[in-house]
Amino acid sequence: YPDIEVSIGSNRGFSYTIGDFVHTYGTQQHHRQHSAIVTCFFIDTATNIYEYLAVIRSVLCSGGVWINVGPVQWHGNALIQPSCDEMKLLIEGFGFEMLTWSLDSKPVNYRHNEDGNSRYTKAEA
Repeated sequence: YPDIEVSIGSNRGFSYTIGDFVHTYGTQQHHRQHSAIVTCFFIDTATNIYEYLAVIRSVLCSGGVWINVGPVQWHGNALIQPSCDEMKLLIEGFGFEMLTWSLDSKPVNYRHNEDGNSRYTKAEA
């Protein structure tokens, strides 16, 4: 992986940023500046999911694509903890068109601790 050679030059606009997502990308400087956003095991870290969705919507250019992979396993700081079905409605409410939406029926292993214990996503009931 990946199946093809990927070369990302400095002029391609690829960024990876560590820090507060809302404060970093929720600025006018990033408004409609990105043709794609990829979030991986991230969306459930939001204190306020409405802020995350608004920022993602704001930074995408017209016709831009958001790809999200990962669980909805809300952290303790979350003000609200919508279910997967509620998340789908929220995302559509922000004007996103769903091209693909799928849920794993079994928990996914996402971390293997040094003590030999693995961590898994939760399967929603």
